[in-house]
Amino acid sequence: MPAVSLAVFNIGLYIRLVRAEVLEIADLDYIHFARARGIAEDEIAWRHVLPNSLGPMINVTALAVGSMLAFSLVTETIFQWPGLGLMFIQAIGFSDFPVMAAYFLMVSIIFIVVNLIADVLLGIVDPRIRRASQ
Repeated sequence: MPAVSLAVFNIGLYIRLVRAEVLEIADLDYIHFARARGIAEDEIAWRHVLPNSLGPMINVTALAVGSMLAFSLVTETIFQWPGLGLMFIQAIGFSDFPVMAAYFLMVSIIFIVVNLIADVLLGIVDPRIRRASQ
């Protein structure tokens, strides 16, 4: 139940983002040319539309990690799930500053690493980003 409550929170955002990106890319000229050449719709979707729509999805997913970490505090407290969020809430109650500082440091490192991985994935998925960094 806690995992479902964390996952459902952002699912609407992801669905709207993917739909908007796919509709935008499906209306571009190279997709029309691929259809005119007689390429199958499945191949157009998997080889042309989907890879080009992954960029914004990777960015939003990486940024959503921060909100998921923040809402995990609330979720763990509500469901009394023993985890770092509940430990942090208890540390606030006991004014345990070293535990709070360690939690903030850990969450910051996780957020930075996830965004670094997202930047690397964007470089792999989008060749324009790869060319811009050379």
